Amino acid sequence: MSARLLPILNAVGCLVLAGLILVQWHGGQTLEDQLRDARERASQETNARIDAEKRVTRLQSDIDGLKAAIDAIRAASEHDQQVATDAGKLATEKATQNTALAAGLVRAEEQLKLWEDAIKVRDDKLRELNESMVETRKRLDEAVAKLKQAGAR
Repeated sequence: MSARLLPILNAVGCLVLAGLILVQWHGGQTLEDQLRDARERASQETNARIDAEKRVTRLQSDIDGLKAAIDAIRAASEHDQQVATDAGKLATEKATQNTALAAGLVRAEEQLKLWEDAIKVRDDKLRELNESMVETRKRLDEAVAKLKQAGAR
């Protein structure tokens, strides 16, 4: 009777081990999927950051252009005041333009500050996601090592 029981127990043990291996493999696949998703999100965040930096550069260029335009308008206004007999009317028009440009410049600088703050927040989130991805990868490596050890036995 015990000679018949031993092969049956051996077969049951093999099935249990095969089941454990499948469970561990499935868990590893799940972690791999999560890691791939985290990498894709990090890539998308990096692309978004690069786009935001390009927009900041363009806005800075616009601000520089506005500053140059304000300086040119001021110089033209001073020259026109000296030359023109209609200096009062022309100065009023230029002052209105300068005020509008200065207000636009202030708004652009405020928007630039908002974007810089948003970029800092997003960069902090990217760092957190990267740390999470590194931790997940470490757990995955540990799980793979355990799986290899279990397979070696």
